[in-house]
Amino acid sequence: MVREAIPSEGASGGQNSQRNYHYRRRFLAGVGAAGSLALAGCTDSLGAGGSSAVKVGFVLPFSGTYSLLGESIENGFKLHVDDLGGEIDGTEVEYVKKDTGADTSTGVSITKEFIQKEQVDFLVGPVSSAVAAAMLPEVEKQASALWLNANSGNFKLVAEGCSKYHFRTAFNSWQTSAPLARFVMDNVADNVCVSYADYAFGQQSKTFFSEEFEKAGGTVVDEVAAPLGTSDYSSFLQEIENSGADAVYSFFAGGDAVNYVKQFSEFGLNDKMTQTGSGFLLSADTLPAQGEAALGMYSLLHYTPTKQSERNQAFVEAYRGAHDTAPNVYACQGYDAALAAEKAVTEAGGTDVEQLVDALSGAKIDSPRGNFRFNPKTNDPIHDLDVRKVVSADGGVTNEIVETLESVEGPTWNCSL
Repeated sequence: MVREAIPSEGASGGQNSQRNYHYRRRFLAGVGAAGSLALAGCTDSLGAGGSSAVKVGFVLPFSGTYSLLGESIENGFKLHVDDLGGEIDGTEVEYVKKDTGADTSTGVSITKEFIQKEQVDFLVGPVSSAVAAAMLPEVEKQASALWLNANSGNFKLVAEGCSKYHFRTAFNSWQTSAPLARFVMDNVADNVCVSYADYAFGQQSKTFFSEEFEKAGGTVVDEVAAPLGTSDYSSFLQEIENSGADAVYSFFAGGDAVNYVKQFSEFGLNDKMTQTGSGFLLSADTLPAQGEAALGMYSLLHYTPTKQSERNQAFVEAYRGAHDTAPNVYACQGYDAALAAEKAVTEAGGTDVEQLVDALSGAKIDSPRGNFRFNPKTNDPIHDLDVRKVVSADGGVTNEIVETLESVEGPTWNCSL
């Protein structure tokens, strides 16, 4: 049986620890962790604080713009645990959950409460990279729970955080951008205009792609930045057209991706240049609204629901049976977090956090996305990435995989756990 508890309001705490101090110090100082109250909390082979359950805390948005992402991650995680009969290695799984609303201070207070009062064994979440950056000092300070980061991709969590308690079952911002550069150079065009949503992740995506494209011998002829939440892209599309580029690389997501792609087509740019981008530009969640405007566009992502492997098709069938819809990338990331939790507890023979860390370091995960293992230097994923092209299918559009880049690692950013 799986129990789900509703936690009470939180406690306080938070600063950093010593390991890899030089790199952590810059990161933790930057997010402004404050306070000194610590709860010592003990662990044993059964669970944190002597609990008879494996306790999982969902630090996710369940309301607002990112609610679908939070729900998908939770659904993916629970799908695997349910398949295990609600237990991991013979021990009952108990859940606690609270809504971050993608708010930084709320995310931190929930993290403190889950670690100190609820004494969870695993934290799963968040969605927002800002929330993730603020969570890290508390996770480091308490050093009593393993954090399975099921979405936040900010590379700085590794570059300036480098925490042994942080395992990413999602991606980092280099992986969803830079590896596409060689494909674009070899198959699409040797010159591009780069367009992006003007915030931290969009800036990282355009920078990583541009650097790799230029290394491959290509030319970035212009950069066009649009504010988050732009509804009318006409002035930005005019800049893109004026660049004279043969191709465009873009990072937009959610509603911005829908508006940008539809207006790109309406502006007539599909006939003049080839649109490429990070996979969030053309995801399973945005394609239905983008429709035929997205046809012929290329993207890169670590999970594609249409992937024709037995492992993925079994996952898709199970998820569709439970939720009457195909899984998205966020559901896969949550599912992989559950796979990681199972492996950690089983290999460690319990939930002592140091043994969980040792069990997952460098571990392989049987992910629907394909090859997946944790980099022992960073705890980031080394995984397969799919280059996809939008094609017509069943009266609509879908992503068709045209090439799979196997076991992509990427930089370690001076992190060496």
